This record gives sequence, structure tokens and C-alpha cells, in this order.
Amino acid sequence: MIAFAAFVSVFYFLTLYMQNVLGFSPVRSGSAYLPVTAGIVVAAGVSSQLFARIGTRPVIVAGALIAAAGVWYLSRIPVHGTYPEGLLPGLVIMAIGIGAVLVAVTTAANAGVAPDQAGLAAGLLNASQQLGTALGLAIFSAIATARTSALLAAHAPRDAALTAGFHRALLACAFFLLAAAVIALRATNSRGEPVTEPSGTPAAREQVPAPEPAD
Repeated sequence: MIAFAAFVSVFYFLTLYMQNVLGFSPVRSGSAYLPVTAGIVVAAGVSSQLFARIGTRPVIVAGALIAAAGVWYLSRIPVHGTYPEGLLPGLVIMAIGIGAVLVAVTTAANAGVAPDQAGLAAGLLNASQQLGTALGLAIFSAIATARTSALLAAHAPRDAALTAGFHRALLACAFFLLAAAVIALRATNSRGEPVTEPSGTPAAREQVPAPEPAD
């Protein structure tokens, strides 16, 4: 929940920054996230190979820390910034962390879950993500708005006031990701193993007995 509060909010504030400060069009702003997509795919593929060796806990912790570093870099965006220098490095670093966290959390949430409870586990995971998104946007928007409003009241230039508000919000997102990494230190270190019966064999779905042949 905490990680998603940060992830989704970062995209929200960076989109506002690109369109309202840098003057990007909506198409150009959306295209700016293509490297993020590629980074998430690569990081998810690599992370899924690490579960059998080290488990999900180290991957979640490392991914959250990497993402926090990327968001911290993004929190330093300048008023007259450029995409290659001010945004791309932070986006790539953050994407690596996002890919690791997403695949590891999903694996950990479903590891060892009985087949008849798999839907419940997936529902809880999705609900936590949606709740984090809603809370994150509310909290970080309040932080950004307060900072921007104070600077505008002091007659600061509009672009500078907006960027300063984004700075505060993105920095708060980085702290949320650090908190997620600390919480993940207490998580169960799963390797994606299936749930087992007391006898040690993997649990199987309940089979409906075949009808007895008629006399």
C-alpha cells in the first residue's frame, strides 16, 4: 500500500511538471514513460529468477530502496530542465525498483496460499494497491499544493512555485518508499513455493468423485 502510494503519485506529479512547466504535449508526456515500461519488464524478469535463490524479501527491500533513489533524483527537477538530464535517469532507476517490487510482492502474496483462498489473496493485494493510490494522491497533493500556494502568495514565479511543490511531494514519495523497504524487512521470505499438506505433498484441488456405474 505504501509503495503504491508513492509509485502512482510520482507519475501524477511528473506529468503535471512536464505539461505545466516544461510545456510538453500530452502525447510527448506519455511517450516519456516508455523507458519506464521497458525497465519494469526487464527488472521483473530478472527478479523472478532470484526468488529460488534468495527469496522475495531481499528483492522487495532492494527494489524499494532502488526506487527510492530514483524518486529522490526526480525530486530535484529544475524549473528549466530537460528530459534527458532531469527526468530520464531517475525514471530508469525508479523503473528497476518498481519491476522488482511488483513481481516480488505479487509472488509473496500468493505463495503458500491454498487454492480455495487464492482469490481472497489476490483481492487483498489489489485492494491494498487501490487504497495506497487513493491515499497517496490525497497526501502528496496536499503537500505540493501547500508549498506552491505559499510561494505564489509570496509572489514567486508560477513555474518556480509549481516546481517547488513537486519537489516536496516527490521527496515525500521517496520517504514512503524507504518506509516500505523497512516494513519489508519483517515480511516472510517466500520462494514462491506452493502450499503443502501435512504429509508434505502439494495441496491439490478437491476432485469431484466420479459417479458409480449403474447396475
